[in-house]
Amino acid sequence: MKLKKLSLNNFGRFRGEVLKLEDGINVIYGENESGKSTVHTFIRSMLFGMKRGRGRAAGNDVYSRYEPWENASWYQGRMEFTSGGKEFRLTRSFAKGAGEDELVCLTDGEILSLEDGDLSVLLGGISENVYENTVSVGQLKARTGDALAQELRNYMANYQGSNDGSLNVEAALTSLKKKRKELEQEAELQRKAGEEEKSRMYSRLSYLEQDCREAKERLERTMTERKREMFGNEVSPREVRKQQERFLTRRKYGIACAVVAVFLAVLSVMQFFGVSSLFTRLGLGISVLALIFIIYQMFRYTREEDEEIIEPEQQKIRKLNWNVEYLEKETRQKEIQCQNLREEYEEFCASLTIPAEQQENIAAVTLAMETIEKISRQQQSRVGIRLRQSISEILSELTDGKYRQVSMDDDLKIGIHSENYYVPLEKTSRGTMEQVYFALRMAVMEILCSEEEMPVLLDETFAMYDEYRLERALTWLANKKRQVVIFTCQKREEQTLDRLGIPYHKVDLSVDL
Repeated sequence: MKLKKLSLNNFGRFRGEVLKLEDGINVIYGENESGKSTVHTFIRSMLFGMKRGRGRAAGNDVYSRYEPWENASWYQGRMEFTSGGKEFRLTRSFAKGAGEDELVCLTDGEILSLEDGDLSVLLGGISENVYENTVSVGQLKARTGDALAQELRNYMANYQGSNDGSLNVEAALTSLKKKRKELEQEAELQRKAGEEEKSRMYSRLSYLEQDCREAKERLERTMTERKREMFGNEVSPREVRKQQERFLTRRKYGIACAVVAVFLAVLSVMQFFGVSSLFTRLGLGISVLALIFIIYQMFRYTREEDEEIIEPEQQKIRKLNWNVEYLEKETRQKEIQCQNLREEYEEFCASLTIPAEQQENIAAVTLAMETIEKISRQQQSRVGIRLRQSISEILSELTDGKYRQVSMDDDLKIGIHSENYYVPLEKTSRGTMEQVYFALRMAVMEILCSEEEMPVLLDETFAMYDEYRLERALTWLANKKRQVVIFTCQKREEQTLDRLGIPYHKVDLSVDL
């Protein structure tokens, strides 16, 4: 990709300015406050859009800092560039509701879609993080950010030896972790629900067993009471009944004897006194009959009295027998209920485990994560070797062979090696440190931006370089034969390029564009 023309229609301090760029090295010169950083930000905003901050952050975000000084509703720019041998024109309207962005292929007139990712394809699929940490170096930002380390680790994991970094391992692992977490949460919810149901069943079983014990106790008390009523004093019910019958028989016999005795007495009196008249005999007979009737009534009354004595006892015993039958039936029912619930509880407890299918799903996701991480480590090792070699080669050229090898950990912390010793980066001079980070950016750029060669943007990147370091850096850039845009407020870069005989194109922001 090469930038051809930047049209800052209304962006920051610029209104209607057009900047033309060429192949090779471009030097955009301007004094402080002339708009160099504005142009740098314009290029990034055209390529990746401009996101608004939220809340208080919105007051000092990129959108607010570069909002046009006049006619803010017309916040717009245009860029022409080449990619894949074709020319394109990109138009963006940054103000909300100001219109749709447009991407047109000037070579064949085709209208492309930003929403469908056509611009991303032209950029080789690089992210804004990669852009800011490799090809685009802002003021005092030679050091790479943490985002670059993450992007690089992700690329290392994705890399398959054919520059294919399109798969996002971090995203894949994040997705798998999320899936496993969902499965584990689902299993945990089922486990908790099962434990709650187990607790409810146990409570019901305990209550029913207690109720069953109480029913048995009531049955035992009732049976004991019945036994006491029926078998008091260790006498059997049949014996009690016989005693009652003998008592009643003796009473009846006594009454009968009394009647016979009275009758015989009357006969004896009549014979003794020689009563023989019919009238007297008739009266005496009536008297005897009356006496017999009286005795009969006494007998009937006695029998009813006996029945009144016996019947309550019999009713009490009958009631106790009924209670015993009822309690026996109730106890049997409760025992059956207890047994059924106990079996149900035991079966439920035996089944209270994570379903086999769910366990298999969790195990499968875990295995996939472990496999990806294993392959990722292997690929990181291979790409890491390539990256260290590339950094070492670039640094060796920048330092004219003084530092020929670097070491680097997963967080991109670097140490450098000379012929005789190893030096942690933090113990080197500021100039050397800037060279190392520049070499890192360029090496990562060659890896992450290999699909589409992007222009290198350097905003006051060489401010801390001495003349020798500047010469080495500009020579290396010129030898790469790629488009370079240097933003500077000094004449050093121009003078050095002139001295080295390196051709370049100059854009002077100090003059009227």
